[in-house]
Amino acid sequence: MYLTSIILSFSFFIFNLWLFFKSKVGFRYLVTSVAINTFVLIFAYPFLSSDLFNYLFDAKIILKYHVSPYTHRPLDFPQDEWLRFMRWTHRYSPYGPLWLAMSLIPATLGSGKFILNLLFFKIFIATFHLVNSVLIFKILTKINPKQATFGTAFYALNPLVLIEGVANAHNDIVLASFLILPIYLLIKKKHLKAIIALVFGVLVKYIPILNLPWLIWSSISKKKKNIQLLVTLNLITMAAFTYLFSSFRITVPFVSAGATQVQFQPWYLFWTLPFIALLPKFNLISIAIALSIGASLRYLPFLYYGEWSKNGTQEYMQFITLAPLLIVAVTIGYFKLIKSNDKAKGSK
Repeated sequence: MYLTSIILSFSFFIFNLWLFFKSKVGFRYLVTSVAINTFVLIFAYPFLSSDLFNYLFDAKIILKYHVSPYTHRPLDFPQDEWLRFMRWTHRYSPYGPLWLAMSLIPATLGSGKFILNLLFFKIFIATFHLVNSVLIFKILTKINPKQATFGTAFYALNPLVLIEGVANAHNDIVLASFLILPIYLLIKKKHLKAIIALVFGVLVKYIPILNLPWLIWSSISKKKKNIQLLVTLNLITMAAFTYLFSSFRITVPFVSAGATQVQFQPWYLFWTLPFIALLPKFNLISIAIALSIGASLRYLPFLYYGEWSKNGTQEYMQFITLAPLLIVAVTIGYFKLIKSNDKAKGSK
């Protein structure tokens, strides 16, 4: 069922992108599609990840138990009934203080009731998906207005973004807001606010600090600002970090003990996909879609066996993530070679 849904959703997604590219649908269709998808998936159970329940419990540690999630784990409260929904009960919070503060908003609205907490957290995080879509559209209207709806649709209707960001409600979708908000503020010539926004992002997760040098350079440089160059530098930086973060053990700054697991996760693409949406070029979009498909298919062994420990699972996940990417890359290279040969023949 999951495999069928992924095939269908990405097929419709690619078809919709074609419609936007050919200007057969426009802004109203985009708004309607994004609103309907977001609203429906708010009520979807986060069946592929338990991270959302960690967000709920971290906030509960503060509001109910009046201690810090940096010094206390869910496991320290064995009598709590919410533990049965969780997987990572042994870890301290790996998130920044701003995220913990923000999480108190839906937690307070939830009034200590599990279902209400779950719903308000889903609404809270889904709101940032809408914010990101608006920011991407506004930025594109300034730097590439002809591709504004197409680029926004690539991000806002991407099945991986909708599944991991709205259905599974990973807070990386919140982090994405603080990655692209500085670019929007820079376009509006609000340089100080842009830097402050990026610093806020660091307090959600430490990752945006890697883009701070590019933002400072763009803010103080006397040369004519090239926003597309800034976006490209941010994209390259985040892509390199995603690879390193997924390949080597990196200690998490906000955690007093322990380090991250060395493995690529589908929601890590939130660190790059918003930037790709701001550079809506065919080859780049094609590669990003292929990577999104491969990342979405990583869940198949778990859904089939009910666990991650089966022999060959790690090898499968590595293969399925890269296989669509390699196929698209080879296809693009082949057609470029054919095109260059045709031009060479024509010149003769």
